[in-house]
Amino acid sequence: MSVMGVWVVGVVADHPIEEARRRFPDAAGAHGAWPASSADESHWREYLEPTELIDGRPERPPRVDDIVRFADAVYGVRNDETDVDEFQDYLLQAVPQQEGESLFCSAVPRGDGAAALMWALGRDTTLRFPGCCGQFLFDAAQVRDALPAAEKALVLQTPRRAHVASRIRLWLDEMADDPNCNIDELIDGPLRVLRHAARTGAGAVGLTLWY
Repeated sequence: MSVMGVWVVGVVADHPIEEARRRFPDAAGAHGAWPASSADESHWREYLEPTELIDGRPERPPRVDDIVRFADAVYGVRNDETDVDEFQDYLLQAVPQQEGESLFCSAVPRGDGAAALMWALGRDTTLRFPGCCGQFLFDAAQVRDALPAAEKALVLQTPRRAHVASRIRLWLDEMADDPNCNIDELIDGPLRVLRHAARTGAGAVGLTLWY
């Protein structure tokens, strides 16, 4: 049976965010935060550095190996607290239930839309992108603080946008089973939601789920 990777970015009012933090303090504290063991940039880069030959010369691994290593690193730093499922289920009930300005949803058979986008943007942008690898939990004030970094990462001009789109397609070809994934929406959707949250004075959440 195939699994489905789902990335949800949705507007959430401050009250449900406060309630989520009260009810699930461990999961909420870890959600969208780099773990202590991976908090600094140098440690994160260790996951992605080229392998070395016996004589010490670096060798760039084949691109598929690069993708797999990045995917493993992403999975390794995401929240794995014991109550994370209940925490995420609670937030899924708090986001809008219809896609639009206030909700982005990417469902990829056997794939991870957030990881695909982060790999396409590059590791330096991934480190600067708000939250951690597609996961975040922001109240209204935090949305306003995070928006400039999100815009810097996702407002892409040609040829940068074409390059990012081609890397997303390469990721999906290697790691997923969805030839019809809307790549433009994968790039534009999360920023659309964050901008809407900032305009309306709301919070926002990013969730990565597997079904």
